Amino acid sequence: MTTPQISLTTTPLDHSTTAVALAGELDLYTVAHIEAELTHLTRETEHELLVDLAKVTFCDSSGVALFLRMHRRCVAAGVRLSLCRIQRLPARVIRALGVDRAVPCSFA
Repeated sequence: MTTPQISLTTTPLDHSTTAVALAGELDLYTVAHIEAELTHLTRETEHELLVDLAKVTFCDSSGVALFLRMHRRCVAAGVRLSLCRIQRLPARVIRALGVDRAVPCSFA
């Protein structure tokens, strides 16, 4: 069995905001390995969850679906979800599928 090509690093910015840096590829296989941790962070964060995608090199529809599920979970928990530093290739998918119309996004 190989290790997923995704990593997740969490940094509390203050008492109500958590930053999460993802690195690697977001696809069907890797999303399954990080979704539980992201869901946990949604419950633990008081105000805002910032997801830094600066080191994400690939994102398919599984990654997009993850962001939309996370957005729904955050809304239900009263937490703001933001995607930031989105690189060129993942940005194309995120824009093409309209995630940037539902979730606040900033692009690199």
